[in-house]
Amino acid sequence: MACHTIEGNGGDYQKLVADPTLAPPLLTPEGSKVQPDWLYAFLRGPITIRPWLNVRMPTFGLGDAPLNDVIHYFEAIPNQIAPFRTHEVIRASSETAPGKELFELLRCQQCHVLGAVPKDQPAANLAPDLRMAVDRLQPDWIVEWMKAPLKIQPGTRMPQFWPNYPKSDFPQLGADGDRQIRAIRDYLLTFRGGPSPRRPSETVIAAASN
Repeated sequence: MACHTIEGNGGDYQKLVADPTLAPPLLTPEGSKVQPDWLYAFLRGPITIRPWLNVRMPTFGLGDAPLNDVIHYFEAIPNQIAPFRTHEVIRASSETAPGKELFELLRCQQCHVLGAVPKDQPAANLAPDLRMAVDRLQPDWIVEWMKAPLKIQPGTRMPQFWPNYPKSDFPQLGADGDRQIRAIRDYLLTFRGGPSPRRPSETVIAAASN
């Protein structure tokens, strides 16, 4: 809690940086955001999520019991979206073409990393490598995040592209905001090759639903 804010407490590290977006992330939504097995692997052996930051997640050397206690705590925080469930793996195809079109239209890669860190953006504008999404994020959370990012993480620089959800200002997919968001989510979950805390032998089971 010296670094992170959770349930309205902690986050003292924010006082040490000029921009709060350069501080460790809010952990209140962590239980609905990430896959439990990814979180277990990350707590056991942290990887760098945002390499442009000066702060790093420590390795605490905890055993299985306390690690699972932490994960259960995150999952027990009120207002979580849903319990974790596995999803059919989705791959790039003609069905993901609308998501790719919208991804490029919204210029998601201007801030989000896809391997190489954008050179024309200040650190405060940069966002995590989207190649980690399939391994790290819960698909249902991605949908909720794109609907209303400021509701989940106040102060985020993630744009609110659908302020009139479920209506949309974009013509694709019949100007249906829900279909557009899910199309982008499905396209994101075709990305591969991002950093992962999992052991190479561990199987990744994640992808799109509905």
